[in-house]
Order: sequence, then C-alpha cells, then structure tokens
Amino acid sequence: MKQSPHNRSGFSLVEILIASLIAVSFIFLLLAFQGNLSSLQSFTSQKLQSAQDITQTIQLMTTAIRSAGPSSIGGYPIESASTSSFVFYSDIYKNGLFQRIRYFLGTSTLQEGITEPTGDPFAYVTSTEVVTTQMNDLILATSTPFFTYYDANYTGTQSPMSYPLNISQIRIVQFTFSANVNSSGSPSPDYFSQMVDIRNLRSN
Repeated sequence: MKQSPHNRSGFSLVEILIASLIAVSFIFLLLAFQGNLSSLQSFTSQKLQSAQDITQTIQLMTTAIRSAGPSSIGGYPIESASTSSFVFYSDIYKNGLFQRIRYFLGTSTLQEGITEPTGDPFAYVTSTEVVTTQMNDLILATSTPFFTYYDANYTGTQSPMSYPLNISQIRIVQFTFSANVNSSGSPSPDYFSQMVDIRNLRSN
C-alpha cells in the first residue's frame, strides 16, 4: 500500500529554506538592535562626559574670576575686558602669587592664558604665557557676546555696561555661550550662562 504524501514525516527542502531564512532574519534584526543600542549608549556617555567637562571648566572660571585681586606688582585686579576676552589677576594656584589670567575666544574654542610673575622685582612677561584650550565646539553667535559686564548698580534687571567700558566700575562678569556636547555632533547645542560677582571689588 502506498503512503499518502500527507502522511510523510520530516520537512521538505522548501520548508527548511523558509525556516532558515526566518532564523537568519531574526539574528540580523537582533544584531542591528544591539548595534543601535550600543550607539545610543555611547552617544549618551559622550554627551554626559562632555557636559561634565564644560561644567567643571565653568566652575574653575567662576572660582578664578570671583577671587580676582591686585596683581603681585600692585596692579588693578582687572587689566582689560571686552566681549571676547577678559584679563585679570588671581591666585589660582594658592601660592601667594597672583597669576595673570587671560580668557579669550578662538574660532570655536575658549582659551586660557596664564602668566606667572617672575624676576626681581616681579614682572609679567607675556611671552611666557602658557595657553591651553578649555572648551571646544562653542557656538558663537555675533548677537550674543561671550563676556558681558555689570556695575555695582546691578540688581538683576539692568542692562550690561555699555562700551567703552570703565573697568574700575566692573563688579560682575557674565559669560554666555552654546556648545555641542557630543563629539559626533548634537542635534541642538546646549546653552550655558554664568554670572560671577568679583568678591574683592564689592562695595558693600
């Protein structure tokens, strides 16, 4: 008696191929999902790390500016101030000497220049200035100055000081900027702003 085709056991070649195709497709989708998840985790990690770096730089700048004082040769705490640079004196190393600190903008960076007082008597030789990059990937808008300044009359609503500046009247320094906080590029830059009251120049 012949066995009916419907009663045959096992799988046909077509069924095996279909099953194999489904399995391969499932594995491919799983690997693609894992790859996307890894990229997302990497993006998040890079973004958080960059944001932490910027926050740390802001804290260091705030401490240095807040502690501005007379130079080691008796000069006024602030040497110069503009929308793109701020030069002042501060004992950032806590060694009893006041370094000349210069924050200034590059193309899309914030640079810090430090000049130690040297010689006898002391002098600030600007050719010995050590410059380092503090922040990268800044988004600099021409309509928003990086540095703005306020006098002793500022209570929270007044406009910044106008130019030409009288540096002897500066009491508060504000720096404002946007930055990409991911090395591969963020879809929208993060905004940062900090106001610093210069402690040694307070009038009350």
